[in-house]
Amino acid sequence: MDKLTLALTRFINGEDTSLTAANSLEVLLDEAYPDDEFAQSAVVDLASCSPGGGPFLLDMPEVQLRLLRLRDHLSPPS
Repeated sequence: MDKLTLALTRFINGEDTSLTAANSLEVLLDEAYPDDEFAQSAVVDLASCSPGGGPFLLDMPEVQLRLLRLRDHLSPPS
C-alpha cells in the first residue's frame, strides 16, 4: 500500500484524524493529483478541517465522508 493510500485509509477509518495527518494527506493529494478537480476539492476540505468544526470549517466526520467519496472517485472501476 503506497503512502497516500495508507494515509487516506487511516484517516477515513478514524485511526488518525489528527491535524498533522490532515496536513500530510493534503500535501500527498496535491502532489499526486494536481489536475484532478475532485482531489483538489479534498485538498481544500483538509485545509478547512478542525476537530470541532466551526464557521467556515469542517469537522472530522464531514471530512472523513468527503474523503470516502474521493477514494471511490480515485478507485479504478471494477
